[in-house]
Amino acid sequence: MGKIMVVDDNTVMLGFMTTLLELEDYEAVTVSRPEDIIPATLTEQPDVIIMDVHLAEQDTLAILKELKSDPQLTTIPIIAVSGMDRSEECQAIGVDEFMLKPFMPAKLLEKIEQLRQSRLKNQMAAGCS
Repeated sequence: MGKIMVVDDNTVMLGFMTTLLELEDYEAVTVSRPEDIIPATLTEQPDVIIMDVHLAEQDTLAILKELKSDPQLTTIPIIAVSGMDRSEECQAIGVDEFMLKPFMPAKLLEKIEQLRQSRLKNQMAAGCS
C-alpha cells in the first residue's frame, strides 16, 4: 500500500506502530535516533513520516523544519505527534498534520491515507504539467 516511516525513541511505540501499519498492508520503516532521520528519509523516500516531536531528550522541531525545507524531501507529508500540544509550532514550520497523544489508531490511519492520496494527486498533477 505504501511506505510509512515512524520516528520515535520509545521501542514500545515503535512496535505498536509497526504492527498497526503492517496490519493495514503498509511497509513500516522505523528510526529511533535523531541523527538518522534525514539520511533514512533520503534513502527510504517514504510516502508519509510520523514523527514524535520529542526524541532522545531532544526537540525535533529543527529536524522537522529541515525536512520541510529540503527540496528532495519537502513533498513528503509529515504527521508530528506529541504528548504536549505543539500544533502551532509544527504548523508554523510546515508540518502537514499534528496529533496529540494518545490518539485513536483509526484516526492516525485515516490521516495517513488522506496525506498519501493528496501527495499522489499532487505528483500526478505535476507530472502532467
